[in-house]
Amino acid sequence: MSPVFGGVDSQLVLLVAAVAVVVLAFRLIFQVFRVGAGSILGLVAIVLGLQYLFGIAPKQLWFEISHLPQLAMRFVQSLS
Repeated sequence: MSPVFGGVDSQLVLLVAAVAVVVLAFRLIFQVFRVGAGSILGLVAIVLGLQYLFGIAPKQLWFEISHLPQLAMRFVQSLS
C-alpha cells in the first residue's frame, strides 16, 4: 500500500505531529493545574499550619484521614 502523500517527507510530518501533541499536552496540564491550584495551595497551607503551629506531623494527619470512615460509622451508630 503506497502512502497517499508520497512526496511529503515523513520525518517532517512526524516532527510537526510531535510538536502539536506536546503543545496540546502542556496546555492540558496547565489548565488542570490552574483549576486545581487553589485546592493544592489550600491543602499545603493546612498541612504546613498543622505541622508548624500544632506540631502535628503529616503522618499523623494521614493516619486520621485513613481511619475517618470508621470514626464516621461509630459516630452514626452512637446517634441511633
